[in-house]
Amino acid sequence: MDTLLNLDSVFLLDFDTALPCEGTHHVRGLSGHSPTAPGAYMVISPCCGPKVVQCSPRVHAMRHSGVLYCGACRNEHLTSEYTFIPV
Repeated sequence: MDTLLNLDSVFLLDFDTALPCEGTHHVRGLSGHSPTAPGAYMVISPCCGPKVVQCSPRVHAMRHSGVLYCGACRNEHLTSEYTFIPV
């Protein structure tokens, strides 16, 4: 992402707080998803910008994995390069 994200501006965005976790199709044991949990975070990747809404258990697993694979650019990025914004 070429521009830095102003977190104060993000809170002005109109997120639907009832969004489901976009990983509900994943099995919890494999990726940290809780299939019935609502979406809790907007995940913003370092290369593609806002990507997905994820549940809290998945975001916890993502933050502790160290490296995440991006299907859009087909590269790996450090989790420290991602931004996780509560919705």
